[in-house]
Amino acid sequence: MFEFEINGQYINRKGEYTVVDIYPPKMLVKYADGSTAELNMAIQARIWENILVEQEAEAAKRSARSSRSSSSKTQHFIKAINLSSPTEMAFAGWAERVIFATPEQAQKIQQGDRIIYYALETQSFIAVATITSPANTADPKDYFYTTDLEEAYFFPVDVDAAANSPEKGVTDDSVEMESQPNFRKMTLAPESYLQITEDDFELLAEILTEIAEEDEDDLDEDEFVEEEED
Repeated sequence: MFEFEINGQYINRKGEYTVVDIYPPKMLVKYADGSTAELNMAIQARIWENILVEQEAEAAKRSARSSRSSSSKTQHFIKAINLSSPTEMAFAGWAERVIFATPEQAQKIQQGDRIIYYALETQSFIAVATITSPANTADPKDYFYTTDLEEAYFFPVDVDAAANSPEKGVTDDSVEMESQPNFRKMTLAPESYLQITEDDFELLAEILTEIAEEDEDDLDEDEFVEEEED
């Protein structure tokens, strides 16, 4: 378990603080604004470690985005999905699984391409993903799809960021895309792919990443408030 040190400087969701005294399982800390608090060491250790992980992950994402930006082969798509019918986001473990494509679609997309999921019901962008490997073919019914296709393509994906719920996503009337200026007036079919520019993709991806981080902060803040009340 992580060990705090007296005079050591750390961070929680309230801000930076210095450890003044330690008397397990509690410790006395002083914030930058001069206020003090008695905090549970185990909870604060978990929050501090989570913050370090987030910082490392953000650095890795920046590096990955830089690498992807240098590759002219990377394509960027919006994928429309219908949440009321079975899709890769409608069953447990979707984020660790696959993205569906018909044989025709599979000829256009490839490993390394970036995807923004768009929920048709809420008319909102809800997740950012990267295709991590070439496609495998399989019976769509094995993945809970109802389709006449006997064989479809499934690309493994890595979900970079996602809103906690479709209602917390980025609504299509809150952003303007240069490559698809009439997006809100378009009629998209479920499971369809719409190509957009890298600039438009990065705009949506940045907003979704901020939403995902705010959701995580809210969870930690709720835990912090509960501790303060105790």
